[in-house]
Amino acid sequence: MRISRRGLLQLACLAPRLRSAAPVSFPSAPPNDRAVFPQPRNGETVAINPPGFAWWRAPGAAMYRLLIWDDQGREVYQAPYLTDPVHLPTKPLPPGEYCWDVEACDRDDRVLAKRGVWYFTVPEGVTEFPWIAPEQILALVPDTHPRYMFLRDALPEIRRSLQAGRRQAWNSIRSSAERYLKTEPPKPPEYHTYTDPARQRMGYVAYFREFRSVIDNAMSTLALAYVLSGDERYGLAAKRILLEVESWGIEGPMSVMAPWGDEPGLSMAKHGHRAYDWLCDLFDESERQRVRDMTIGRARQVLTRLKRADYLASPGESHNGRLIAYLSEYAVTLKDEAPDAVEWLDYSLRALTTFYPHWGDSDGGWAEGISYALSYNLIYLGALESLLAATGYNLYQRPFYQRVRRFLLYCTSPVAEIKPFGDGFEGGVGSSGATLMMHHGRRFRDPACVWYARQTGASVTGDPLIALLTEDDVPALPPSDLPSAAVFRGVGWAAMHGALDKPREDTFVLFKSSPYGSVSHSHADQNSFAILKGGRGLAIPSGYYGPAYGMPHHAQWTRQTKAHNSILVNGEGQVWGSARAQGRILDFRHQRAITYVAGDAAAAYQGKLKQFVRHLIFLRPALVAVLDELEAPAPAEFRWLLHAFEPMELDEAARLVIIYRAGATLSVRLACDHGLAFSQTDQFDTPYNEGNPPEYHEDKPNQWHFTARTLQPAARTRIGAVMVVRGPGEDFDTEWLEHPGWWGVQLSSREGAGRVWIQVTPDSRPPEGVPAGSLVAARWQPREGDPELMLVGASGI
Repeated sequence: MRISRRGLLQLACLAPRLRSAAPVSFPSAPPNDRAVFPQPRNGETVAINPPGFAWWRAPGAAMYRLLIWDDQGREVYQAPYLTDPVHLPTKPLPPGEYCWDVEACDRDDRVLAKRGVWYFTVPEGVTEFPWIAPEQILALVPDTHPRYMFLRDALPEIRRSLQAGRRQAWNSIRSSAERYLKTEPPKPPEYHTYTDPARQRMGYVAYFREFRSVIDNAMSTLALAYVLSGDERYGLAAKRILLEVESWGIEGPMSVMAPWGDEPGLSMAKHGHRAYDWLCDLFDESERQRVRDMTIGRARQVLTRLKRADYLASPGESHNGRLIAYLSEYAVTLKDEAPDAVEWLDYSLRALTTFYPHWGDSDGGWAEGISYALSYNLIYLGALESLLAATGYNLYQRPFYQRVRRFLLYCTSPVAEIKPFGDGFEGGVGSSGATLMMHHGRRFRDPACVWYARQTGASVTGDPLIALLTEDDVPALPPSDLPSAAVFRGVGWAAMHGALDKPREDTFVLFKSSPYGSVSHSHADQNSFAILKGGRGLAIPSGYYGPAYGMPHHAQWTRQTKAHNSILVNGEGQVWGSARAQGRILDFRHQRAITYVAGDAAAAYQGKLKQFVRHLIFLRPALVAVLDELEAPAPAEFRWLLHAFEPMELDEAARLVIIYRAGATLSVRLACDHGLAFSQTDQFDTPYNEGNPPEYHEDKPNQWHFTARTLQPAARTRIGAVMVVRGPGEDFDTEWLEHPGWWGVQLSSREGAGRVWIQVTPDSRPPEGVPAGSLVAARWQPREGDPELMLVGASGI
């Protein structure tokens, strides 16, 4: 019997431990919906040396011991007495293959349980980034204020650059600061005194939006303008706001642990310490002490909240993902003014150097969706940049921070009217997208990111501070040499473009099947897709993120499967709010003209489906085919869903649906052996304003929702859809194709000709030119050059 290389490695690592085997009591599945993803993943080839380690807690354990062995079974690293389930080793590992395990121990260091051996590979040439003691890092922070982002000794050079490489950003900040000079401090909140829960919730939302306009926008911009210019008009205006808000204290509705909602506290947690640092020389001693004490108190409150949530083991609560980064900023700002600054930095870096961000993966993806990818990837930059500026400690070396720009480049369009998937998909990437991509373009010298930012047409003011940190010295170049498709397996997204470098002509197909489940700001939308043409939304996720998070429309429509381009079984969708309601990318293949992806979403239905494999193939520039393999435990009705901004044209006899949007069209032809009945409506099951107090009502445009319902109950079936995407004035010819058991579409243009086939009836003989055993097939013959062929067999995934 031959043993694989992996098997030999595991045997070598297990051999010295067999004598001390202990009962395994580590959870075999996530212990809760916010649990950390263990890493490095079993079998992973890591992209940094050493990797950060994270694992699930074992019930009853007082501490843990991390052990690493090489491929000869020799122990090369041990970290005992770990009270939290995360660790970054203090030294790099030589390139090679390794096993790792974790022992759960009691207070006397007796082994209670072993997690089980996993393995990983350290390749040659990856960045070395071992743990450095927080004390050493903070010792590098200057002793004088300002030291948050703009060090006192560096200010003269930075001020000179305001008329050179930072001129555009500075002019925008100064213009905004002039407008904000007369901004009045906010009034103390009252929403927490309301007795009606809906009115209290909406009062909170209305208040924090107004509060942000004063704190995040006015106060922070004024303080920034002061530190950069020295103009006391800006500083005194910011100081007036800061002193007023700080006089309210940090408890009650201003606490980051407030039961009525935490956003006002979060705004001060983000901006209070910045203002303290930048305005420090404008305070008298009494004011300085008062603001310092409040700032230290808020930092301690942040750490208390994180520890209560056991953040290092359960980091899935979204807002905590802001606070963990703020702790690093507090440590830099207050390094010699608070005795616990080292503790703040230690706790923060144990996350930022291991699993953080929880919603991101090492390939750069962000599971919660684009809206939250944009906001949170701006938020944590304060920690990265303040540490880099004050100490040279460079967290950008970690894989996620280097790769997230690629996720945004592929999984969004700079000119689109929507940004699927997840909460906040309404609207384009806007100034947040422009700011984030411009920053990454300059920080990593990436011309494609700078090009993207400029394509948005938005101002680079999503965060005025971030816009100013780098100089405008990177040229803008379109991503013409990049592949036109990419997969992000860690978060389960695949993006396919017809013209990545021409967004106003681009056919953009986005697919999601995520192992992160349907928790937080993610939706119950595994195996769903969206299709855009030149930025126009054709096949869209539907509903609105409102009137507030968790209000009836958001909870009962927007984040449910019925709001997405996916499948219902017996009228029911996937489970929302469960980390176990997962999808996964089964396969991804890319050629120049053809891209294929397959996802498995059966687990998301939690027993309602035994199989839901969705195959999607894209033949550039215009053909898309989707084939769903469905199986339920018993005969069932299946519903194939499609959503659009505008009324759809239905022709049930021809099995045809056409979506129109601003001159673009999506034509869809559907097939199923068990028959299909078509219907559409422009009504939400849960209206937008349901449960919303009248004074907060908003008018929102209707959207259109199409259903193809199977006519005959069946335990197993396939539903196929072949599609043509066409932009205004595009010149090509298409023809629908039929062959017994198969449906297809072909295209002919000046560039070439191609066709796509899908097998709707199992075991049916394929059409001419398609090999037996195929399930999905596509062929492209350019006018000049070699043809492309992609075949997917029934067992090919």
